[in-house]
Amino acid sequence: MDFTAAENLLLQKLQKGIECSSEPYAELAGSTGLSEDEVIDTIKSLREKKVIRNISAIFDAKVLGYTMSLVAFQVKPEMVDHAAEIINSHPGVSHNYLRHHKYNIWFTLAEESPEDFSKSVETLARRCHSDDFLVMRNERLLKIGVFLDTGNSADSYDSSDYMPGESKGPLQLSTDEIEAVRLLQMDLPAVKRPFAEIINSAGSSISEKDLLKHLNSFLERGIIRRYAAVLRHRNAGFSVNSMTAWKPSGDFNIEPFSENRFVSHLYFRTIFPGRWEYPLFAMIHARSDDELNSIINELSQKSGIKDYISLVTLREFKKKRVTYFSKTFKEWKRSNYD
Repeated sequence: MDFTAAENLLLQKLQKGIECSSEPYAELAGSTGLSEDEVIDTIKSLREKKVIRNISAIFDAKVLGYTMSLVAFQVKPEMVDHAAEIINSHPGVSHNYLRHHKYNIWFTLAEESPEDFSKSVETLARRCHSDDFLVMRNERLLKIGVFLDTGNSADSYDSSDYMPGESKGPLQLSTDEIEAVRLLQMDLPAVKRPFAEIINSAGSSISEKDLLKHLNSFLERGIIRRYAAVLRHRNAGFSVNSMTAWKPSGDFNIEPFSENRFVSHLYFRTIFPGRWEYPLFAMIHARSDDELNSIINELSQKSGIKDYISLVTLREFKKKRVTYFSKTFKEWKRSNYD
């Protein structure tokens, strides 16, 4: 899809984050040379074209007290659709994909406690008739944050924007803060005072001033990673993605992964000797198969890591933000736990 200069400019800005003020689109207008009405109309148009998935807070699940991990199921081919439907029913599943591997269904799962997490995985595995499964916990987060460069302007990317801060444990939030979390997960409407509109549409008693105060506090404390737009990859021109897994040995250089603008997520995860021995995960987004292969080859050459696999996405079953502090978690457990 081709974008106008105004669309490209806004897509770059929106992915990096917007001003947390009562009139954020006016602030965005001031930094782009567009009028506020042009900003709002362009965002509406990009939503109609299904380029912008949503604009909202991107929370750190761990800080909110949730347990989250990547899970891989081995499911017989004839059971894949049935298994995907069951997995998708869990409110803590944000991403669910079919990938080309023995472990063919890969999803991220968030739960309200470590105990609930373990029980939910076991419940899902049993109901999906999974022959084997892996829970690949995050041992070390190196980079997180998708930036799709629709304008093809490499100078607009700064890898330091996507490096995680110091890891924090669960925080005890007040009732008002939990209400703010619920509201800030909602998609920001394209109106002149969008935060006030969110409050009104939710029927919340919190004031706009207090919501913005909580938003800025959450950003400062690392509860929110960014308040930004997330795009639909294919409609933004990035039709190919692969979760690559690497097996470092001896001396290797991690910087080529950290600094590459096509790498959105970079983790060291749990290994399982004899079953899964690739600890370094790098999610790569590309415009074509050729570009993807070129990126992977470049990463291998520059990092010195020769042993890797590319888990290309065959089907997307689910991609939806987790709604934290939602009653749907307990409802799912009541319906599915024995």
